[in-house]
Amino acid sequence: MATIRSLNLAASRVAVWSLALAGLMCAPAAIAASNIWLTDADIGLLRSEPARTAALMQRCDKEIDTQAAPVAVFAPPAHYSKTGVVENAMGKRFASDGELAYRAGLCYVVSQDTRYARHAQAIISAWADTLQSVPSEQGASDINFDLPSYVIAASMVRNVNGWNDASFRRLITRIALPLSHSERKNNHANWGVFLNASIAAYTGDAALLASSRTRWLELMDSEVAPDGSLPLEICRSDSTAYCSGDRKGINGLSYTHYTLLPSTAAAHIFYLQGQAVWHTPQGNKLAAAYRQAAAWTLRPETFPYFESNSGHLNGVNNAAYFTLLQRQFPNADGGQVIANGKLWMNGLEWVVLFQ
Repeated sequence: MATIRSLNLAASRVAVWSLALAGLMCAPAAIAASNIWLTDADIGLLRSEPARTAALMQRCDKEIDTQAAPVAVFAPPAHYSKTGVVENAMGKRFASDGELAYRAGLCYVVSQDTRYARHAQAIISAWADTLQSVPSEQGASDINFDLPSYVIAASMVRNVNGWNDASFRRLITRIALPLSHSERKNNHANWGVFLNASIAAYTGDAALLASSRTRWLELMDSEVAPDGSLPLEICRSDSTAYCSGDRKGINGLSYTHYTLLPSTAAAHIFYLQGQAVWHTPQGNKLAAAYRQAAAWTLRPETFPYFESNSGHLNGVNNAAYFTLLQRQFPNADGGQVIANGKLWMNGLEWVVLFQ
């Protein structure tokens, strides 16, 4: 087993190796300095295969002058109404700015061109310097869903150009953490754990990392049924009817993906922090959930609510995160979904990084 490089965690080497011997963790080959998302080996591979990142680099070049659109009071309206989805520009821009910063951070990591680092820093600082309150329930949800992109981006560029991240640390610890949904049920809890884990890794908060990992284990135990399905998600409609109404289950596969994505992302962060969950009983439940989700994605007609929705389901291919799960829990259906391409929900560039 390779040596684990400390990221300012309080645990001693003895404790870490004790966990390893107990089979609770598996260390990465190396952890890139300050980077909470990619190992040195990951980065080396990206740099050695320019064709793999060519489209990403081109996009960063096109976006290099794009500015953030922060607000002081982040209060988007509720995502669902009785009749369906409510579109809102504020929430969309917060999400898109996070992905913009994330891509710029990746392009810096790949190229070492500080223009991309400055761009990521400018996007992050614009929101960190401006945002003061999040008074709406949907705003709190969007913080859970979208702020991890900013945190990961910041980890990629925090040691570049003498960037002062004080306002960003204020944002993530004083505004975001109190809004975490980690103690809620269904996908909100999984996103909350991802948020907490990313903040813990960025700030070096060992206690928060440990509690996030504990909550992740609890969620796998409570959310994943023996057949690998997620009962709280597969029934989801596309309105405030949630798990009822004429369109019950139309979003069920989409919400299955929307739960497994942050669960996978948090697990990856735990792994890089030397607190892996992959090869635990709860990791086995994640593997079962992946197998079921992969089977349904490959053959959506087998999904329980396919026929009741006249053969239509939303978000069937929102499965870019499969590329990382396939590394940990390879299965034929997942491999075929990935080989088929056209994977969506790829804001974290899963396909470029992990396929």
